[in-house]
Amino acid sequence: MANPRPDTARRTITVLALLLAWPLACGGGESADELFIGSASELVPHETGRSARFRVTARQGGDARVSSFTATITGNAADGSFTTRYLSESGAVAEGTSRDLGDEIQVVRFVNDPGGAGEDVVVLDPPVGVVRTPVIAGEPIETGFLRTLELEIRVGSGSERRTIAFAGSARRVPRERGSVRVADGTYDDAIRYAVEARGDARIPVLGQSVDLRVEVTGDEWFAIGVGGVREDLEVTVRAGDGHATLTFVTEREGAPPDT
Repeated sequence: MANPRPDTARRTITVLALLLAWPLACGGGESADELFIGSASELVPHETGRSARFRVTARQGGDARVSSFTATITGNAADGSFTTRYLSESGAVAEGTSRDLGDEIQVVRFVNDPGGAGEDVVVLDPPVGVVRTPVIAGEPIETGFLRTLELEIRVGSGSERRTIAFAGSARRVPRERGSVRVADGTYDDAIRYAVEARGDARIPVLGQSVDLRVEVTGDEWFAIGVGGVREDLEVTVRAGDGHATLTFVTEREGAPPDT
């Protein structure tokens, strides 16, 4: 089959996805405005060996897909940096390097398919803020954005699955501290953030470069002493004049059976 023209390739891309997610956002306290005044590591604990499994429910139109991924801290260094390994149900692997500054945790490096044929290293400049303290209700936090989507790319009669990292910017606003229900129970001490973000990626499709853009809106919850436990996100992926919109509920299921 002949390669389609570049504009045809853009139009025929459709998206079915699961989200390889890790916490995007920042941030009870002693006053109505101070939702949290402790250290960043209290919001995102990162001792070596810590692991959690997450269930992802993705909906597109009338279709729903349920999958999962596991996030595991594989090492900590003396300089405050630590490594997180993400393993999806489909076998896709990614690794992130973060650093703990005391009042902030930042992602500084991300690798898709580490050591594999599709290895893609992204060094983040500026780094992407995960959490920042103190957390003040209503105080916007402008930071970087990095999100991995596993996409099924369909061009003409063919299709292939790829893991793609989108980098861009995000605006996160801490709203309240209270309870949130997830797959492994209810967390009574969680902080909710409203998030808006967008990112870009460029991928080769049949010899052509296709620009993709992702736009994200929704809410995220961090439980004190646990880390990210839930995300309710609407994600729109655009390619040329075409787009696909999906909703994702990502919720903590607990520790993997072998930990």
